[in-house]
Amino acid sequence: MFNCYLCEKESCYTSWFCDDCRKIKNIMNVYGKEDVLDILNKTCLRDNKQVGYKIDTIIKSNALKKIEQTKKELEPKLEQMVLRKKKNLN
Repeated sequence: MFNCYLCEKESCYTSWFCDDCRKIKNIMNVYGKEDVLDILNKTCLRDNKQVGYKIDTIIKSNALKKIEQTKKELEPKLEQMVLRKKKNLN
């Protein structure tokens, strides 16, 4: 019994690779390790520019959530103020 050669997490009894890593290895055999590595680099890893875009997106999303929350909190108060103004005018 030994650990999988790829993930180094799963125990293997009859093979060098666990079931999941065997699937990854088979995909690499079909498409080639260069293509698989290229796909992984493009989809799983980010360069500094992409990290910046992701940070900006998260900041904008958080800001929009705060704006919506503040709007929900202030709407009832605004309605009360409008009603008081109308009463005072009458």
